[in-house]
Amino acid sequence: MRDTGLLKNEDGQNRTLYSLRHTYATFELLQNGTDIHTLSKHMGNSAAMIERHYSKLTATIDKQY
Repeated sequence: MRDTGLLKNEDGQNRTLYSLRHTYATFELLQNGTDIHTLSKHMGNSAAMIERHYSKLTATIDKQY
């Protein structure tokens, strides 16, 4: 993470590999068009949890497709 410049966030706090899960989920939903059920399997979470945390992206996803 240090080599890619991702070690610290914009507030100067250290990131962990776990903290990048949100980035992964967002990219999968917005850029790759992965559906919530598939993403939930990839991340080991329920589809309901993914929907709860990422439902705000629905409008953005709808505009893209």
